[in-house]
Amino acid sequence: MKMFKRFALFLMACAGGGCLATAAGVPGVPEGAGHWAGREGKISPVPVRNVRLEGGFWGPKIRVYQERSIPHSWQYMDGNLRALRKAAGEKIDGPFNGTWDEANLYKLLETIAHSLGMFPDAALEQKVDEIVDLLGRAQRANGYAHVFIINEGKPEWDPAFLDGSHDGYVLGHMIEAALEYHANTGKRAFLDIACKAADEACEHFLGPKGVPGFCGHAELEMALVELARATGRTRYVELSRAFVEWRGRGVVRPYGATPRSYFQDSVPLRQQRNLDGHAVRSTFFATGVADLALAAGEPDYRLAANRFWDSVTLRRMTITGSTGPRHEHEALGEDYELPNNGYYESCGACGLADFAQRMFLLEGGSDSGDVLERVLYNAVLHGISLDGTHSYYQNPLSDMNRERYNSWVCCPPNLSRTLFQVGRYAYASGGRDAYLNLFVAGTVQLPMEGGPVGLKIKTEYPWEGRVDISVTPGNVSRFAINLRWPGWCERATLAINGSAVNPLTKTDRGYIRLEREWRDNDVIGFVMEMPVQRIEAHPMIKDCVGKVALQRGPLVYGFEGVDNGGKAAIELGEQPQLRVEARPDLLGGVRVVTGDDAEGKGFVAIPFYAMANRAKSVQEVWIMQRGWKASEAWWEGRLYRNADVTVQKAVAPSPTEKDAK
Repeated sequence: MKMFKRFALFLMACAGGGCLATAAGVPGVPEGAGHWAGREGKISPVPVRNVRLEGGFWGPKIRVYQERSIPHSWQYMDGNLRALRKAAGEKIDGPFNGTWDEANLYKLLETIAHSLGMFPDAALEQKVDEIVDLLGRAQRANGYAHVFIINEGKPEWDPAFLDGSHDGYVLGHMIEAALEYHANTGKRAFLDIACKAADEACEHFLGPKGVPGFCGHAELEMALVELARATGRTRYVELSRAFVEWRGRGVVRPYGATPRSYFQDSVPLRQQRNLDGHAVRSTFFATGVADLALAAGEPDYRLAANRFWDSVTLRRMTITGSTGPRHEHEALGEDYELPNNGYYESCGACGLADFAQRMFLLEGGSDSGDVLERVLYNAVLHGISLDGTHSYYQNPLSDMNRERYNSWVCCPPNLSRTLFQVGRYAYASGGRDAYLNLFVAGTVQLPMEGGPVGLKIKTEYPWEGRVDISVTPGNVSRFAINLRWPGWCERATLAINGSAVNPLTKTDRGYIRLEREWRDNDVIGFVMEMPVQRIEAHPMIKDCVGKVALQRGPLVYGFEGVDNGGKAAIELGEQPQLRVEARPDLLGGVRVVTGDDAEGKGFVAIPFYAMANRAKSVQEVWIMQRGWKASEAWWEGRLYRNADVTVQKAVAPSPTEKDAK
């Protein structure tokens, strides 16, 4: 207790920009931890089980992950399952798992839980139940459940090894898997185990003999808020807040010489102006902060989440949605440090997808959907092979002769659990407002004030820009449908039951808001023009100066040597004639971009996500643009923009613009 009191005094002395009085026995945590005030519940995601992805672009892909990725993944669970059996009391000899890869088992179980919500499978469900039974027997009486630590006889939440251990990381993924398994099967055993483990963590850190600390790999922070949301137990929010507030205050003993920014522990939250450190840990941490802003409604957390969002999406994100260019510490770089041959781990892209969804729930802006779409269609999909059985740990934009392989570390099950949530990312609802953030073929039941509302979407997006939405209002007659107007789209048309809506305007949040009395079989026809765009990067990104990337709709394109005579470093002419061609027999069915380079030789560009699925080959996303000249048009906070539109608008800056400069 003396140590606890000393720490409380230390926090009060170091409070800096915010009040850090003790609340609910948690030193260093501002008041109001247990209140579900503010924005919580205003916009809510749709459960995975409410969405059916049928046909179109995503339907076949989800089937691949169900039919191939899940069975393929089981063969890499042997060490984790053997360790679990030993911890459950069976006589098992090694080799076993390590301190972190136990999380892979829970990521796979979460993937399976999502799959069961879409594709019931009694045999697969029974397999999960057997693992849950083993976990229940392995769990210690006090609730602690990290199997590696149990088998090794190491201290729980060892203060000398919190940096290097993954107690919280593993527990966070267990909680998320248990929540989804309960949501999609109705079974409570797994969730009860997760709650018992979370209660042990609360007691360890916040109880009368608690010792401040936090796991070196952020993940538990957001899982605890999700668990609180599902159970109503506000103690989990208290612990999440404590983990966030304790960072940057010297409460965790460094295990080695790794910089404290790697763990988001260099300065307290309110002094963190950028998102720094290990790309995956930092993105998970930022998502946890956004979750706290949703749960507690506190301005400091909301401001911090927005600072982190701007830091990543406006200055530290590739055109494909990847983050973390540095090989050293797998870290985020400085502003505009985005080399084309950077590291860009797949898990960082998965983390950014979650962060984008939370920022939409927090702020309700279409910019979150723009980033979510960019990262899913490009960086995340690039991480997994077309057949669902191979992956990429790194996703550089300039690569050479590197094949996919079974890099079974953290990324493969993270990719599959993320991609199974496309339906959840696509839709949201709140009050009498429905939101469509992604355009995916299939059906959805949206929980609305007054009852569920059904939508059926027909589209070949992202290959085509037409989206047809049939409405089944049920008992809710008047409500609003909010269609995200994608940031890449310059022109679009919309009709309801064949009658054009004019003028077609966006709200200040970037949506087309259609509020009316809806009737069964009303049809919205939304058509987005989808030309090939030459995209230029902010001039501070050194590797992209004088270059452009090709983008059509949400898809970024790239060049592979296998399509271009062994060459990928293409140079475009000043006025390239770019064409789109359907290739149903290529790479699972894609649309390619063709044209002639600056020397008059033909080229082929394919979607970035489909690259590295054939023979070894050089690959490039950013290519030289002959006659390129830097535009004087202001960037207005953007990181990437349509070069063709910019050139047209920036021929002669107005006197007002000149004066402003």
